[in-house]
Amino acid sequence: MIIKNATIIAGTELLPMEGYIKVKDGRIKEIGSGGCHNKNAVDAKRGIVFPSFTNAHVHLMDSIAPDAGAYEKIGRRVGKGGIKFQILEEKRKDIPAGIGASLKEMTASGTTAFCDFREGGLNGVKIKPRIKAGPSGIILGRPGGGDISSVLDKCDGIGVSSVADYSKNELKDIKNATRKKKKILAVHTAEVKDDVKAALKLGPDFLVHMTNAKSASLEAVFKKKTPVVICPRANAMLGVGLPKIKELLENTTVAIGTDNVMINSLDMFREVEFTFKAARALAKDHGLDARAVLGAATINGRKVLGLENNSITEGNVADFVIVKRKKYLYDPVLAIMHRLASGDIKGTVVGRSVCIKKS
Repeated sequence: MIIKNATIIAGTELLPMEGYIKVKDGRIKEIGSGGCHNKNAVDAKRGIVFPSFTNAHVHLMDSIAPDAGAYEKIGRRVGKGGIKFQILEEKRKDIPAGIGASLKEMTASGTTAFCDFREGGLNGVKIKPRIKAGPSGIILGRPGGGDISSVLDKCDGIGVSSVADYSKNELKDIKNATRKKKKILAVHTAEVKDDVKAALKLGPDFLVHMTNAKSASLEAVFKKKTPVVICPRANAMLGVGLPKIKELLENTTVAIGTDNVMINSLDMFREVEFTFKAARALAKDHGLDARAVLGAATINGRKVLGLENNSITEGNVADFVIVKRKKYLYDPVLAIMHRLASGDIKGTVVGRSVCIKKS
């Protein structure tokens, strides 16, 4: 397959170029500048091609409770015994259908990979959505109601809700069991209170949130080069503040997630716009480059989750989105940030799977 007449956001640097992409056997065979005269090529009509989004932190079981308890404090909404868990218990039978609906929503908005944090121990990780196709998911379970090892056998790792939810011995067991099976260990950290020091003792593969991390905690994370997944829209909706986005982007690998479906939509176009503008506002830096945020929302998530690199580079897996071009655009990356939306998607290419809308 060849896609021609495109503006390609190419390489790990996400630099725009005009040209074409050749895909063979699910991989990018060639990226060329200028025109392509192949009569069978798909004409992008100067549309923008960029790496597919990676939603690096989401709670899909919450799909059955959008905006429940929206005006309650975070603990009342998503804490132990809170509204979220009451609904999950009451509507347990609806969870697979809810997850399936969210997978469709992600696909429709350009997300082809995600990391889902599952509650409910072994029962949670065993839930299968009622959908056969959709984005590729990394599933992280949560200890509870059974042996940690049995949970790990059914998923890709463990997502710790908070170090405060477990005893020192329990945290030690989680760390040891996860490392023994060579799986992912992630920790929700400093969403409300700074507990980064305790979280780092687990040697996590990545931390989530860092919303209220103090300077000393940030320095500790930067020193260890621990990746961080931020969820600015969810943090804002919960009223708990915003992370120091620019500082994080400049000092460690940052990925982006939409967090609980109960709290926030899954649309990564909305997420990158909010994140980019919030970062510039908080830092009072008009020069903060949109490419840093786009990278966090696309290729960085794959790196953090141990997935294959989806930057538009020769030899890489073909995993990208094609969006239509609006008139008079000066900067295609900025267009992705705040002028385009999921309704502007013309097509997606994921490996051997190609979906191009007829214009």
